[in-house]
Amino acid sequence: MKTVSRRAFLKAAALAAGTVGLAACATSTPAPTEAPAVPPTETPKPAEPTATPVPAEPTKAAEPPSKFKESPMLAEMVKAGKLPPVDQRLPENPQVVTPLVNPGVYGGTLRQGIVGNSVTWGGGLYTFQWENLVQWKPDFSDIEPSLAERVEVSPDGREYTFYLRKGVKWSDGQPYTADDVMFYIQDVMYNTDLSPGGPGADWLPGDQKEGFRAEKVDDFTFKLIFPKPYGTLLYQLATWGGRFFAYYPKHYLKQFHAAYNDKVDELAKAEGKENWMQLFFSKATDTWGNPDRFMDVPEFPSLGPWVVTQPLGAGTTARFVRNPYYWKVDEQGNQLPYADEVIITSYQDPQTLTLAALNGDLDFFHGPKEEERELYFDAVNEGKPLKIISRTPASGNTMSIHFNMGSKNPVLREVFQKKDFRIGMSHAINRAEIIEVVFKGQGKPAQVAPLESSPLYIERLANQYLEYDVAKANEHLDKVLPNKDANGMRLGPDGKPFTIIWTLLDQNYGGGDAKAWLQAAELCVGYFKAVGVEVKMDVVSDQVLNERRQTNDIDMFAFHGNEGGAGITAILDPRWHIPGEYWGMFSWGWSPYLTGAQITDEIKANFVEPPPGMKEIRDMWSAATQQTTLEGQVAAMKKVLEKSADEFWCIGISRPGLGYQPMSKRLNGLPDGAVVDWLFGFHKIMRPEQWWIEA
Repeated sequence: MKTVSRRAFLKAAALAAGTVGLAACATSTPAPTEAPAVPPTETPKPAEPTATPVPAEPTKAAEPPSKFKESPMLAEMVKAGKLPPVDQRLPENPQVVTPLVNPGVYGGTLRQGIVGNSVTWGGGLYTFQWENLVQWKPDFSDIEPSLAERVEVSPDGREYTFYLRKGVKWSDGQPYTADDVMFYIQDVMYNTDLSPGGPGADWLPGDQKEGFRAEKVDDFTFKLIFPKPYGTLLYQLATWGGRFFAYYPKHYLKQFHAAYNDKVDELAKAEGKENWMQLFFSKATDTWGNPDRFMDVPEFPSLGPWVVTQPLGAGTTARFVRNPYYWKVDEQGNQLPYADEVIITSYQDPQTLTLAALNGDLDFFHGPKEEERELYFDAVNEGKPLKIISRTPASGNTMSIHFNMGSKNPVLREVFQKKDFRIGMSHAINRAEIIEVVFKGQGKPAQVAPLESSPLYIERLANQYLEYDVAKANEHLDKVLPNKDANGMRLGPDGKPFTIIWTLLDQNYGGGDAKAWLQAAELCVGYFKAVGVEVKMDVVSDQVLNERRQTNDIDMFAFHGNEGGAGITAILDPRWHIPGEYWGMFSWGWSPYLTGAQITDEIKANFVEPPPGMKEIRDMWSAATQQTTLEGQVAAMKKVLEKSADEFWCIGISRPGLGYQPMSKRLNGLPDGAVVDWLFGFHKIMRPEQWWIEA
């Protein structure tokens, strides 16, 4: 297979008018679904994450194999009369997955490790779920069909018609149809008891809510109709935001819904719930699409390749077995997945998991740490039962530093809003030392910005204020905090010692490396002290962080800079470039006023109104999402990024270096060089359903 070049990326067709022919099956190039795409003998080298993935021109759908084959495990169940034949379990046109490295064999147990008690966020989300209407191709060059075998887009970019694969079934054998989608939208999202704050979803922007509607055309066709053009919808549906459409099996959930069960209140009381809404959310995936139910409730129907039979619970092991109704096959007509089961083992700490991986007790784990890179490579050289593949980061930065310009502390707020303060703090950072000490020499200094390979790359945004220069830092800081005490530490505008509490997470969150952030923060505290700014670290759990969010008690924060690096992903996740985003902590104190929240007395007591012009910046981004061509999206988003460069919202550290992924020698099917990022599901882009175990 030829990798897709940067030029090919930039030539990708836009989400333009007319029919977006999302081909139904695999083609000879990076193909189908959340499954692989590459000729059997070739290891795919995904194109450098750059361009803007968009629906390609209509491709002729490959004919599915005339005869299907299945795992011996399922064949025995068919023989025993416990399952219908495989042809009756698969859709009329199953999604064809071309193996990413070589064809697999049936059988075996995939052993995956996690740290802590969440299978979902320990990596299970990307193994057992992430089955969307459309998905990214394995090389991130484009999107392709998945649950929807075809999508038509109106010329004005307002109406999307989705044609579902006929015959896709949930893991309990019940059909997946447009009724499931309508149940989610009408009976959950628009139900005032379940969603009292009004409809909300990652894929539905705030300015598209009023006037949005969904229509069922027939059992396998539905429409999403928006009040404004929505050129980036299909991108959003390939990401985490698209999960909702595969999360609400109507046939199962309607028994817990007041519109379908007039005795639901009695059922709620029998299960110890205060009302039917509480009962519903104990059975369903919540209004925000919480995927935990797929990991901890065996009765909950799934569309994923494996389904839970033994939840983690209070133990240390969870078991998932193959979904007999999984709707994807390989090129030879073999129903996927290849592995019979997945065993998840929970470890108390990363060190214990690492030891298990080095000993060959695990086949795979999510998110290897940078500080352990040498350990794993040494282990391979020593003959341990391991192998390592590279991962191509699509991230814009390793770490972002945020000063909350909407701080409830008026002194901090006044200082943080001064651009000279942020510039001075950036010049105070010795990025070369952080890269060497924390990131093992991998990467180069950069601010948070799209990658050089992206059509959204803005050189000024990426490279401004990077120079480590104490004199320059002091020059800018003197304009904001000119007065110092006898020890050379700066005083605030109120004449009192100026001190910032830096809130930092004690564990990984959102795909970042909390340990690396803490190491970098310790170095930064010293750099800041050298220019007279006292910063004190306060390491907290995510629970404490969320509590502080409610009262706007976060003044300085560190997070990753992952999203918005490759391709046009900055449009899909603009958190570093526009004020008011959930993880754009530089503007957290302004957020309620920018996102349409109801402004209560409590909000007024803790949050502050933003300066003029902030809402207009969000409107600029909204305009970019409404463009129906690639050229229009890029041009509009570049205006947003130029504004981000002007404002210099937050501080970045470095571009990430080439990543790595250790695994056991017996695990196969994972390509070298695959892109890695949250927006395409970390390891889901390597199609776990086509991984296989060598006996």
